[in-house]
Amino acid sequence: MKKFELYSAEFVSKYRKPKCVMNIIEANNYAEVIQKLESNAGWYTAENGAFKVAYIEEVVE
Repeated sequence: MKKFELYSAEFVSKYRKPKCVMNIIEANNYAEVIQKLESNAGWYTAENGAFKVAYIEEVVE
């Protein structure tokens, strides 16, 4: 399994600072990640929250 970082679009926090949300998931390849996101209208959902994915990057160890 490979690791992928999922990033949200940048937004402004209540302190007027730019931020984004990021989470790491495991999948076999990009196609699997994209298929999972497309089945959920582009949203990544987890127990601790959800965000619309804007960028995917493979983690190179």
